Amino acid sequence: MKPSLTASVAGTVVSYTLVWSALKKADKYEINTSVPSVSGLYELYRMDEKKKLNLLAVTHAWYGGLRSQLRAAVDPDATTDPLRRSQIENEELWYRYCPSDSFPSLLDAVWFLHSVYFPHDIRVEPSGRYATIRVQEKAPDKVHWLD
Repeated sequence: MKPSLTASVAGTVVSYTLVWSALKKADKYEINTSVPSVSGLYELYRMDEKKKLNLLAVTHAWYGGLRSQLRAAVDPDATTDPLRRSQIENEELWYRYCPSDSFPSLLDAVWFLHSVYFPHDIRVEPSGRYATIRVQEKAPDKVHWLD
């Protein structure tokens, strides 16, 4: 299962299939050698004391690509925001990603995920190309949030 974002369009309805990479424990050095430097979207998680993954962020990476955005997202020394630093410093972080070279598709997918995960705090707008956006997730480790 190769990570990808594909679309099927029927009139004003788009159905995306989002295939995630496997979840990996975040390490800025490992990210530097294994995550592609292409555009896409990613999720960042914190593992709690009960060994449950807690979603911290889902966002797109356009300029700079997935590698640089993820590396910065997991490195407490890369931020001056004390709240952000406290969320990631000394935490067990995990991530997964999905490459895509279509900025409008990234906006649609991230908007949809935000509307499901954070319905009271949606921080991105869809592309405006479609009246209805649907997203189906696939992941090699069977972690799905949209079921």
